[in-house]
Amino acid sequence: MSVHTVKRLAADIMKIGMNRVRIKPDSMAKIKEALTREDVKALIKDGIVYKVPPKGNASLNKRTKKKRAGKRKGTKYSRKGRKSAWMERIRSLRAYLANLVKEGKMEKGRKREVYSKIKGGHFKGKRPLYAYLKEAGYIKE
Repeated sequence: MSVHTVKRLAADIMKIGMNRVRIKPDSMAKIKEALTREDVKALIKDGIVYKVPPKGNASLNKRTKKKRAGKRKGTKYSRKGRKSAWMERIRSLRAYLANLVKEGKMEKGRKREVYSKIKGGHFKGKRPLYAYLKEAGYIKE
């Protein structure tokens, strides 16, 4: 049997990848004599064919061990949904805009233009909105 086939069978028997299977170079004659899976199992038992430990610290990592044990940390409830976050932000910006108009810091005629920009998602929060209004000269101070 070829060395490649022995490696493939050994990987299958040991339930690992072929890259982790190693063969002692001085025992090539015995490997070529192997004909069955049972012969490959015997080679593994004799130590002619062996496996190399996995690379990296994944098996030693505390976090990985905890994950495997099922000790995952998280919140009791899910994250806030996109829609509710969106509604919160939009309502806040609209209320802020209405307040500016009510206090007389902004002209009523300009409100509709800014309102539609808010609706279009142009502003992330109150500060960017205020900065825009100041830069455009919409706010009277």
